[in-house]
Amino acid sequence: MIEKASNDKQKKAVSLRYSAFSFLLVMALGTILFSSCGTSRRAASLSSLELQSDVSDSMKRQFLLTSTKHIDSAKPSDIRMEISRIETKSYPQEIRLFAKVFDTTGHYITHIAPPYRKDQQYWYLLKEKLGRSNVTIDSFRVREYGDADSIPYAIMLSVDFSGSMTGVMDAISMGTELFVNMKQPQDRIGISTFTKDYTLKVPMWKDKDIIVNTFKSTFLDGQGYYSGLYDAIMKSMEAFTSEIPDTVPKVIVVFSDGEDNYSKTRLKMILDTAKTKGVNIFTVGFGYPNDEIMRQIAQYTGGKYYRAKTKEELIAIFLDIYRSLRNFYKISYKAPEYYGIHTVKMGLDFSSDTILCDGEYDTAPLGPGFDVSDGFKYPIQFDFNSSIVREESMIRIDELAELMQRYPKLRLEIQGHTDNIGGEEFNQRLSDARAKSVMQEMIKRGIEEKRLRARGFGMSQPVAPNDSERNRALNRRTQFIVLAK
Repeated sequence: MIEKASNDKQKKAVSLRYSAFSFLLVMALGTILFSSCGTSRRAASLSSLELQSDVSDSMKRQFLLTSTKHIDSAKPSDIRMEISRIETKSYPQEIRLFAKVFDTTGHYITHIAPPYRKDQQYWYLLKEKLGRSNVTIDSFRVREYGDADSIPYAIMLSVDFSGSMTGVMDAISMGTELFVNMKQPQDRIGISTFTKDYTLKVPMWKDKDIIVNTFKSTFLDGQGYYSGLYDAIMKSMEAFTSEIPDTVPKVIVVFSDGEDNYSKTRLKMILDTAKTKGVNIFTVGFGYPNDEIMRQIAQYTGGKYYRAKTKEELIAIFLDIYRSLRNFYKISYKAPEYYGIHTVKMGLDFSSDTILCDGEYDTAPLGPGFDVSDGFKYPIQFDFNSSIVREESMIRIDELAELMQRYPKLRLEIQGHTDNIGGEEFNQRLSDARAKSVMQEMIKRGIEEKRLRARGFGMSQPVAPNDSERNRALNRRTQFIVLAK
């Protein structure tokens, strides 16, 4: 987080009007969106504080994070933790959790992990809940990032300019300028707006003064009635050109109500592209947004969803997003292989107090935005010449059952495929039997038979030449096709 001296310097760089507003904001508001974290001796959830309009000003002041505090000066019983985002691009080889540690007096807590201290002794627990089982992660690395780490970021702010956002333009304008004035010299910031058309108003520049002046002169141009949210996110990702190195974190911050009445881009395309390019998308909904869409975009791209109910909260969210990119703890580990919802539990131990925090990520083969005709492979194994599902593949069946329970209208075709050993007629019978075996295991787990269809394709649809054991293994596979959603 920005040190007080740095904050003072930044405030001087902002115009008198915005400095005065920022000061009043710091005195009156706290907008951190808490997950289910807290000390073990205090069971009350912090989730009830999430942007509620009836929270008193004193409570808001209590949780505003404006500066940093060394762990030696912190009171353990006041410390909280939040998993702010999760990156799954390298799953299962590596999962990256990004956590905030803070106290109720408004400080980010520092010096509880390397390299700011020599060990990670405070970090005592990391578990994942996978379906009905719990797995303890015995080996994980914690790395602290703070003011001494000059990480360069490439950030695109993209603002919905459709008619539904008209009433908050002044708040977005003020918050954007405060956001830009917090940037560090190595950062690149771009600004875009969208209705049915996408307008890049500020390219990815480094010069703060040029960004602010260009933004002021063009920001209010181009308001309209339609919203192409998905198209705008795709075009924002295209702004991360080849001149921005792959090692530079890429972030999109989208301000919208989540409604899309114009785009040709599908939601699934956004999520897949963001994962491939390593782009984290933060979404900010104002007023009465489409929470489900905005949350899905953030969750599945390693970002975070914010929801504001007042203009003051909207502006404060700008500040929190930038601060969260500067002060955090990165926890890296090899994840257990499970294709479904992973519920992460992380713990800090300060002797007298234990702080626990939950997070969630999803590795299911079908995520938000899937469509009819989408298909996926699944590593279900059988013994040689057998149609009985091997014991180690039963967890794959559990994952499929969980997926169908999550999407109650989903219907799947189970397809069995073989290599070319044994002849065409034999392999056709074997693939039929294997597909039906998977179907029966799903029915045992409570999935209605009418939602499933089993088909065998024998050796007729190889995905690799049957000229080596490795390629034949690729052809011995189980695939699934979406019939209805």
